[in-house]
Parts: sequence; structure tokens; C-alpha cells
Amino acid sequence: MKARVVLVNPPYPPEVSQSIFLPLGIGYLAAVLEKEGYTVDVVDCQTKKYTPQGLEEKFRSLNPDIIGVTSATVTYLPALEVLRVAKAAVPKALTLMGGPHVSVLDQQALAESPDLDIVVRGEGEQTILELARFASEKGLLRGLSTIEGITYRRDNQTFSTPDRRFMQDIDSLPYPAHHHFDTNLYKLFGVNYMPIITSRGCPSACTFCLASKMCGQGFRGRSPKRVVDELEWLRDEFGAGAYAFYDDTFTFDLNRAFAICDEMQKRRVDLPWDCRTRVDRVSRELLAKLKATNCQLIHFGVESGSPEMLKLMRKGTTVELNAQAINWAKEAGISVAVSLVIGYPTETPQMLEQTIDFLYKTKPDYVYMCEAVPYPGTELAYFIKELGLEVDANWNQYREETQIFKNTLLPLERLEEVKKAFFDDYFSYGYFLRKKMKRDFYSQIMARAALNHLVWNNKVLRWGFRKLSKLRAPKKSMGGYSSSAQEQAQS
Repeated sequence: MKARVVLVNPPYPPEVSQSIFLPLGIGYLAAVLEKEGYTVDVVDCQTKKYTPQGLEEKFRSLNPDIIGVTSATVTYLPALEVLRVAKAAVPKALTLMGGPHVSVLDQQALAESPDLDIVVRGEGEQTILELARFASEKGLLRGLSTIEGITYRRDNQTFSTPDRRFMQDIDSLPYPAHHHFDTNLYKLFGVNYMPIITSRGCPSACTFCLASKMCGQGFRGRSPKRVVDELEWLRDEFGAGAYAFYDDTFTFDLNRAFAICDEMQKRRVDLPWDCRTRVDRVSRELLAKLKATNCQLIHFGVESGSPEMLKLMRKGTTVELNAQAINWAKEAGISVAVSLVIGYPTETPQMLEQTIDFLYKTKPDYVYMCEAVPYPGTELAYFIKELGLEVDANWNQYREETQIFKNTLLPLERLEEVKKAFFDDYFSYGYFLRKKMKRDFYSQIMARAALNHLVWNNKVLRWGFRKLSKLRAPKKSMGGYSSSAQEQAQS
């Protein structure tokens, strides 16, 4: 009899901003299992709040053979609590955890949680299929030692099998199993904002990122036909009104990016969309092509306006390339969002000012200002250890709004002062009105972010909105100022 599998998206800690996204990773795992005839249930603890008792009752009613939990670093501790509840509810179930945090700290995770049976490292689709077969056969025909990409406990010892090779033919993957989710819960301004991943692998070597370790350095792109097939499916089956291309570097292969746009135009797939890429993987011609297919927003990982910081981060770009790409995109009529990494070890107030000056010179349409977070397994984490800097040991704090380590050259007070001064000036009433009047989908998102900042950083306005309109605190205030469930309860 084939195993029954429950996949769980764990909740955020209460002190963390409640940013809710359609979990594509779980969608892919569910899809490959269902394609092979396994029964799958999904429990999303981010869209539905469970008490421990309620979650235990849920698991008991489903009575699965496997319970798999995904986690990033910030959701690792809540994921451990999910596993504790899972084992209490269904002791016979095989419990799994995957995701970037445990892919790196697999041995530690098993040592910390007696309720965790197996860690799935790296890409999980093929691994979970083999584990489902193992559970279906009650382990009689195949041993865990034959399954690549896992770390498991046996007789009070932990064992790691060889890393699984990255899947090369990602066109063979089924579409994510979105039917397990109420896509209405992820709407923005009444629009079904649907994600898609068209490639895996990141050839870049940025010191603060785990993408190349999780998905490999080799770029693996899906075919343009398969990509646009999925875009049509998202539109026709789920009422997509806009697309988010979640690739690390959508335009890494310029010819493939042109071909995807050609296919979109050929089939008249003209919904608004956005993508993420590098400043050294665009051209004027490509940006004009993106605009012609209704790309309305492009995200560039600018990271810093300091040449020294860019070199230290091994970004492989320059301040000049960053400025050129922003200018080219704006010339093409595409809005530009940039992400920054601030508070990096050895960064000085003068280097931070270079970044602020860069923003005022290039005038991007949107700014994500993220603290340097030393995620386990990154070069940044090793660098901080070498420097002997004091690091916060609470995984719940590993999020982009908080400082995890003490940079003696750039104290937290100074960092927050510069950050707040920039956003107080940037998210002005004029900015809000300009974006609101543009009326396109992405401008409305930006206008809402500005309004959130204006309201939730003004006690009088916040009080007025709550009294007059019973406006709920935002799930996410972009740009680095976020409201957690804990903060919402206190305000």
C-alpha cells in the first residue's frame, strides 16, 4: 500500500514579519508524489493559524506515514515544534525536514530534535519519492543507506549518504500542485499574483547567499515552450492576473530570455510580470523586449554603492554596472527595485553613505534594504567567525530586518539612524501619490508600502486609521520596516 504523505509549511515566529507567499517548494514535492500515485495533504501554518492541540488533531485525523516539514533558518525553531507535535500525534510516522538551514546543519538538527528522523539535503523531489517508496515498503526492500541526499539517525548514531546530483532535466517536473492552496489568500489588490520558477542553479558566488549550494552553480533552464505552457496554465486554471518569476537570475541565458518573450508574444500572454536578475546579465535590447511582453518591474541585486563592499561580497559587479542597468531599465519603461545588503562586516559609516548617495543618484523605484544575515553555510558566516564578532544565537532573529552580529565599525544605532532617515525621506507623501496615480499593479504595491510606512511610523495616523477604518496592521511593510504578529498586538 502506498504511503500517505503530509507536507507542512511551518509558521513564522511571533516576533517575525508575517510575509506570506505561495510555497512553490512544497507545491513541487506534492506534485511529484501525486504523479506517482501517492496521497498527499498539505498543512500551511502560515495561512491558517493552528494551536499545538489543533495541529495535533489535524495530524491524527490524517494519520500519514510520512510528515515532511520545510524550513528556512527563521522558521527552523517553529518547524521543530511542528515535528514535536507530529510525533506526539502519529508516533509511527516517518518525520522529515528539508530546506537550506538543515541542508547545512543536518547533524545538528538531528541532535537537537529526537522527533526528527531524516534530513533531506538540497533538492528534494527525487529524494522524497524514494523515501515514500521506502515507507510504503516498510523499509523491507530498500535501506535508507541507498537513498542519496539524506542524513538520518540509527542506533543513536547519525549517517549521511552521498549528496544527490542536481536534476538536469527540470522540464520533466510536473507543475506545482497549487490545488492544495487557496490562491485567493495570496491576492494583492484583488489580483492573483502567481509565482513561477523557470530555472535552477546560480553560477554567482555571493558570500551572503546559499543559492549555489542549494541548487548548484550550473544554470539549468526550462524550455521557453514549457515556461509559457505554465504561464497559460496559471492564467486559465488559477486566474493569474500577474506573474512573479522567482528565478535567481532569470536572464542569465540571454538567448533563452529572448525566446521566452517571443513565445509569450506569439501566444499573446500579456499579463504584467516581474523578474529578478543581475545587472551584468541585461542589455538595452533585452530590456526593451521584456517591456514589450509587459514586464513592469525588474529586481536587481545591487547590494552596495561601495566598490570595497562589492568586492568583499564577491558580487562580480561594479557601482558603474549597477547604475547602467538601472538607467537602461528605466529608459525601457520598466520600474526598478533594488536590494541592498547593509551592515556587512568591516563596512564603515562612510561606505554606507556611498550606498545612500548611490540611491539618490540612480533613483530606483523601490528599495529593499536588508541587514547582512550570516546564514549557516555562507561565506559570510565563516567570515564573521574569523573576525570573532559576537553573533546572536537565536535562529528566530535570522531575518533581514535585524542585526545578527555586532559590527564594531558601524554600530546598530548608526545603521538604524541612516536607514530610518532614508526611508522617511524616500517614502514621502509625494512618492505615495506618484505611485498611486500610475495605477498599474506594481505601482499600487509600491504605493501601499509607502502608505504602510507613513501610517505605521506615525502614532497619530496609526491611531486614526485603526479607529476610523479598523485597518489591520500590514503583513509586510516593504523596505525594511515590517510588522510582526507580536508588534501588531502591542501597537
